[in-house]
Amino acid sequence: MLQAQWTAEGIGLAELDPPPLRPGWVRLRVLACGICGSDVHALHGSLERTCGLTPGHEIAATPLDGPAGRSELYVVEPRLACGSCDFCKAGKRHLCPRGGLIGVTLDGGLAETLDCPPEVLHTVSAGIEPACAALAEPLAVCVRGIHRARISTSSCVLVLGAGTVGLLAGLLARDRAARVAVSARYPHQRHAAERLGLTALDEASVDAWAEGSAPDVVIETVGGHASTLATALRACRPGGRVVVLGLFGGPVALDARALVEKELELVASNTYGSDSRGSEMAAAVGLLPRHAAELGVLLTHRFALRDVASALACASDRGAGAIKVSVLAR
Repeated sequence: MLQAQWTAEGIGLAELDPPPLRPGWVRLRVLACGICGSDVHALHGSLERTCGLTPGHEIAATPLDGPAGRSELYVVEPRLACGSCDFCKAGKRHLCPRGGLIGVTLDGGLAETLDCPPEVLHTVSAGIEPACAALAEPLAVCVRGIHRARISTSSCVLVLGAGTVGLLAGLLARDRAARVAVSARYPHQRHAAERLGLTALDEASVDAWAEGSAPDVVIETVGGHASTLATALRACRPGGRVVVLGLFGGPVALDARALVEKELELVASNTYGSDSRGSEMAAAVGLLPRHAAELGVLLTHRFALRDVASALACASDRGAGAIKVSVLAR
């Protein structure tokens, strides 16, 4: 079995025999695995990486062995939970302290095969290609973020960042809000935002746009070491909400005075869990057929598993035109 592994220098490849399949688990053949921004941050050292572990948590696959049923294609929900703690019983599996995350604490999808429990598999509708199906994972992040943003039909929404999560958040907000704008650093990101029917803003024009448009919801998707949280507080109209989807690499400055004086809600959104309607990952998978053509706008680059180092290098270079880089089985 060929699989990628984190190394002290970065990313490498190894040929290993698959381990014995755990009782009750399923072995999958991975067809597509997306490169996430967190994988890029781990490659460059701003997030911790575990040497010897296989990354990759945006996974579309088919069953090889075990009790997985007969579906042609699955999306893997990478967050595992114990099922018995107070958080799990309350439907907040994403906060389970005893859980794990495939591709982060357990071997992930940048490999030919993947083992996981069958309860984290979501059936994909016929006709959805694997690379598109793998977008269900970041789409689920945005499903939760949009739920927590409480967007109304009169809302004006500003999304900070036009990577995969920013564009997906804008796409979902577009179907609820009166107006949605997305800040973009690169021309290809602006072009993608416009193809999705969003107002594309240069980063330098965000403050001026916000002054004239007064967004009542600002969704931060950049994270890392960016100053976008300060931008979000500055841009949001009084009484509005700032929803944080970006994963920051460390503490960031927060203008608490502006937060209080403008009486803003600062809302964190951690991956995906469930709401009153059920699983947010299942909801994301269910949205794939409706948005398949638009999701194709994000699928900019494809690599074979043997070229995983090139895939990560491409994903690291936003100037190369990358939005979503996918690693495919063939």
